Amino acid sequence: MKAAHKKKLRKSQIRVGEALNEAQLAIDKKAAELLQEAGVLLKMPSLADPNTILMDATEMQNAHIAQPQVRNMSERIFGGFLMRRAFELAFSAAYMFGGSLPNFLELDDVSFESPVDVGDLLVFKARVLHTMPEGGNLGRYVEDHDGMPLIIIEVEAWIAEPTKATARVANHFYFTFSLPDKSTCKRVLPGTLEQARKMATRISAIKERAAMN
Repeated sequence: MKAAHKKKLRKSQIRVGEALNEAQLAIDKKAAELLQEAGVLLKMPSLADPNTILMDATEMQNAHIAQPQVRNMSERIFGGFLMRRAFELAFSAAYMFGGSLPNFLELDDVSFESPVDVGDLLVFKARVLHTMPEGGNLGRYVEDHDGMPLIIIEVEAWIAEPTKATARVANHFYFTFSLPDKSTCKRVLPGTLEQARKMATRISAIKERAAMN
């Protein structure tokens, strides 16, 4: 069931140059609503709700040189190494954002878009993609999280080539954490249309999954 849900989620992603289907139109509409809500925070931050924050303000990043010790049988960097590094950064971002030790709930989705070779410069970028300050339903298979503030972190792994002045995405990871020692957290809002679409897609996925339980 979860695999089918992820397949449906991938089909709902908006791609430049492609016509939008019904699900994508709904996401685009939600994205526009999120951007409109973020308007005060973008244009008049001193008057905005103090319990809101822009997505850009939640970003963290680090960099690593891919070492031969973590290569697999195909001479590529082992996916588990990339996942561990992504998790460590996601945990740190959730900790810095929430102000309390987060509890890892799930790795919701992973995409492997480009292989990583030994010697590649890897830049990991994490940001809070969405929060549920009053908690929410993530499904029966996720450990107890009732009533806890929830934080969804997106981590992008980039392969940077400074000598060529180029960079490409290697992986996307989506981690969900709870804040068991907090009663609430700040609400994150997008600052760009791309961010709004990503947030709207994740909100839609959470709602659809909750409806299946």
